[in-house]
Amino acid sequence: MEATEKNNLEAQSGTVNGSDAPSRGKGRILIFACSGLSNTGKLTMQAASTLAFRRPNVYRAAVAHKGADAAEDALSEGFRVLALDGCEDRCATKKLEEAGLQADCSLMVTELGIEKTRPSDIKNEYVEKIIRAIREL
Repeated sequence: MEATEKNNLEAQSGTVNGSDAPSRGKGRILIFACSGLSNTGKLTMQAASTLAFRRPNVYRAAVAHKGADAAEDALSEGFRVLALDGCEDRCATKKLEEAGLQADCSLMVTELGIEKTRPSDIKNEYVEKIIRAIREL
């Protein structure tokens, strides 16, 4: 991600110097997660749900396979949208595009060095790696 896009996301998400403290109640982020059948797809939803649980004042999670209604609702509430894709298939991004929407930023799990393998290959260290990457956006 380019520095300008990162700075814009930080400014709107309320992230200040790496913290998740929201500024003036603005800039919450909807994590629109792939949730596909492979390990990387499942990891997207686990990471999104975990982060939304830990920081509900900043993050909200939505499952792409249920459609883009959650993203539309979040946009109308002033949220920024992060498309969290598991692999090169980019299912979350495609679901948004099918609804005529575009993510403010995106992240692909396989680009973090997590290999797409069997569905049961879910490790907590992978979830934490994805969460760190989201928080660094």
